[in-house]
Amino acid sequence: MEYDSKTLMDVNEVAAYLHLSPSTVYSKRARGEFPKGSIVKLFGKLLFKREKIEQLVEDSIEPSFGIY
Repeated sequence: MEYDSKTLMDVNEVAAYLHLSPSTVYSKRARGEFPKGSIVKLFGKLLFKREKIEQLVEDSIEPSFGIY
């Protein structure tokens, strides 16, 4: 599989996308709170698969109840 800037996000991009600080992203990674297979370590740089991060957000959306 080929990776590029559209398929991978760095810590700062993930933090901005999730409205978290970079240190919180590192903490969540250390606690194993990101989906399995979502993290790539390349040349010492921590990268996240965009598809997995977007799916994490989708899976976290609560269903709406009430008037449609």
